[in-house]
Amino acid sequence: MIKKINIQILFLISFFILESKSNLVYAQVFLPVDLTADHSDDKLPVHSIFVGEDNHKWIGTENGVYQIEEVTEEALVNANEFLPKSSILLIKKAPKNKLWFVTYANEVIVLDIETNKQEKQNFDFLKGKIVSNLAFSDKSKTIWIASRGNGLWKKTGTNATKIEIKKSDENINDILFFNGMIWAATETGLYYTKNSSANDKKHKFKSVSDFTKGSKMIVYKNQLWVLGYDKKDKGTLKTTKDGKKWTTYSLSASFEYQVPNIMAFDSKGNLWVAADRVAKFEPLGNKKWTEFGEKQGFQSRSALSLAVDKTDNIWVGTEGRGLFVRVNYPEKLTEKEDDLEQEIETVADLEELKEEKSLAELLNTEETETIKGKKLRLKVQFKIAKADILPEYVAELNELVAFMNKNIEIRILIEGHTAPIGNAQKNQELSEQRAVEVRNYLIGKGISQNRIRTVGYGGTRPISTQSEQIKENRRVEVIFVD
Repeated sequence: MIKKINIQILFLISFFILESKSNLVYAQVFLPVDLTADHSDDKLPVHSIFVGEDNHKWIGTENGVYQIEEVTEEALVNANEFLPKSSILLIKKAPKNKLWFVTYANEVIVLDIETNKQEKQNFDFLKGKIVSNLAFSDKSKTIWIASRGNGLWKKTGTNATKIEIKKSDENINDILFFNGMIWAATETGLYYTKNSSANDKKHKFKSVSDFTKGSKMIVYKNQLWVLGYDKKDKGTLKTTKDGKKWTTYSLSASFEYQVPNIMAFDSKGNLWVAADRVAKFEPLGNKKWTEFGEKQGFQSRSALSLAVDKTDNIWVGTEGRGLFVRVNYPEKLTEKEDDLEQEIETVADLEELKEEKSLAELLNTEETETIKGKKLRLKVQFKIAKADILPEYVAELNELVAFMNKNIEIRILIEGHTAPIGNAQKNQELSEQRAVEVRNYLIGKGISQNRIRTVGYGGTRPISTQSEQIKENRRVEVIFVD
């Protein structure tokens, strides 16, 4: 059973300015996301984030799994009630459209995404040590299980066998398949073996030089990327196409002695990592690191999980501060928006409409010529993702009615706006609905429809960058024309 609950996102605008010396981003670009309906100050630790082919985000928390469909003005979370209300440590995709959910107690739920059927397993052989990652081979018949504290295991059916990588090396930080081999990042280095078949009785691992510890690995466009430590015990980032020739990149100074153990690539080839802050590396560009910390909205010192969704939104789960998202903003304007903007430019030059007047000032104006082309921001706001006019704003609209009855030659253009986050087309439609709702109210009070035009701009014209003022973007504005 799946139930939908609202989540509250503190909307912040993803504009930022780079400071050249430290590469820190001086604007709030990471948004906190409340996964629970009570919006309590106690945030659920988020241990794992998985992005499905449908771009749904599966969020593994201290209290079960949540699913986020998309980020809009009002995102929806699907609480998957069939999963245990226990700490979800890892979410992993396996062949045949199956998701594996591993708990801290090493209980395993295998979910068939297409049929919604489940089966349960357990990793009792780990004797309480936690799973760091899973790798699947032989069409999921064989599962490789890396653990922190009880080494590497190979499980086929009900049989589990411990595989020795290096004597006494029990902390396996990561495992994956690359170039037909199994690779393991451990507390003592980076290792690989060609004997990756389930039928192999022995799996002799070889070490990769220059690594004294392996933290995290990822395969991107047929290249293996590894975070770890070099012989000088400094953080390092290395990549290879064949496992033989390696290219080394320097880490950001913040990570030289605190190497991240989570990373992901976006569609532009930028590498994202997280620890006590989030950072972006541009290997295809100027090889620059850009960091995002507290000043940029990432209010955590301990990141646990990281994922990039299909629209390049960056999701980061943390230990005690819950979930954060960096929205890929702005989205490209639709053709419809372009047409609307061109139409409005024939009425007035919007770049010159910077001066705003209060309604009280306008009501006291005797010379109507002095207000033509002026912009009025109505004190009318809306609930998240809604276009309904709230009762507390009726008085403001009635004052506008009185003004238009007094100045019958004045015509107006009503602009609708949304918060600058999410799907551009949906925001565009919502902004148009808000403008139309105000128009309909005025018509209902006797103002001729010939005196009113409407337009929507979605979230493309935000007015606030502060979290406590972000609701001001859900607004309507009026421009007085002849």
